[in-house]
Amino acid sequence: MLGSRDDLTEDILKSSKKEPKLIFQEKAKCPRCGSLSLVIKEYIYSVPYFGEILLSQGECERCGYKYRDVRILNATDPKKIIINVNGEEELRYLLVKSATSAILIKEKGYKMLPGPASMGFITTVEGILLRFLEAAHVACRGRELEPGCKDNIEWLKRAIDGHEKFTLIICDFDGTSSVKGKNVLETSIDSECEELRGESLQYLYGR
Repeated sequence: MLGSRDDLTEDILKSSKKEPKLIFQEKAKCPRCGSLSLVIKEYIYSVPYFGEILLSQGECERCGYKYRDVRILNATDPKKIIINVNGEEELRYLLVKSATSAILIKEKGYKMLPGPASMGFITTVEGILLRFLEAAHVACRGRELEPGCKDNIEWLKRAIDGHEKFTLIICDFDGTSSVKGKNVLETSIDSECEELRGESLQYLYGR
């Protein structure tokens, strides 16, 4: 395991045995300040576990806005990735979560939906739980002792410690996510994923 942080993108990219290859560069309009000063670059990295990764990054020369996105270079068909988490072994599984993918913890109904500011990242199953825990703390600020908040925070902490069994689902709508581990199943996109896609579109476009 590379660590317990929620984002291991930098660690994985640094482990590349080849120099990254710059394949694209241009200036575009910055979404923050509106000036034509956002420098966009795309690199191909060859990394352990996942092979070739496409890194897209941008930085505005005027206001300093930054973004970074990673995804598997060679896309597959859209797929549903199912991870049956039984303990510490599965928590260490490495994954690439693309910007357009949705995540669901089925037993609890926890959802991570793609939005306009979504970015792809590399993490572990534990890292996904850490992101959910951070979101729970933000949503429950000042209400941590209320039953709903308390139960969710305590369940996530137990799951992070390997004391809960659950099903982690990644709905990979563009085929650029990946999970490395033996207890992983890949199937076609189904109605469960389509429902998450619908929620994402409703959030994005209000319909």
